[in-house]
Amino acid sequence: MKKAEKELYGKIARLGCCLCRHLGYGETPSEIHHIQKNGIPRYQREVIGLCPEHHRGNSGIHGLGKRGFEVRYGIDEQALLQKTMELIGLD
Repeated sequence: MKKAEKELYGKIARLGCCLCRHLGYGETPSEIHHIQKNGIPRYQREVIGLCPEHHRGNSGIHGLGKRGFEVRYGIDEQALLQKTMELIGLD
């Protein structure tokens, strides 16, 4: 991992879970979630911060699947990515 990438990931993680923020829960601790895109290696994917439940839990992106996540929360990964980039000043 390059230094710039590590710094970006740190900024995103420090924002907290972008879904919790969107839902009005405030800042919660987050993990880095790599947005899956066909044919793009994991290390080149865009990332967002999600709390452990919204990331790996039953009500999260990996528990519900991409479509189930979008239906449940009314927002998709790309919209959460856009909000994240705006918050760190990279929109």
